[in-house]
Amino acid sequence: MNWITPHSFLSLDWDEWASIIAILTAIVFILRWLLDRADEELFGPIRHQLQDVNCGLNEFNQRQLQAELRLEEGDKKFIRHDEQLKDHERRITNLEEEHRK
Repeated sequence: MNWITPHSFLSLDWDEWASIIAILTAIVFILRWLLDRADEELFGPIRHQLQDVNCGLNEFNQRQLQAELRLEEGDKKFIRHDEQLKDHERRITNLEEEHRK
């Protein structure tokens, strides 16, 4: 028994191998289409909801960053006003001491 002959491989002719390859290729394409379809049907809504959550989180992060910047600006103004208040208190104290003498 010869495994490979010029016209056959594993006791199958070339036209039989071509048929087997065509059937296997068709099965692979059908399975891939079914899996893609199932993926879209099953996980599509979850994927869309996750995208919405992602967009919401990005917007939240932007707003949080803006709030932090406003808070830093407010802190700077508060410190500046606190320094001005201390300066005024010091000047008032100096004037009160001058008038007591």
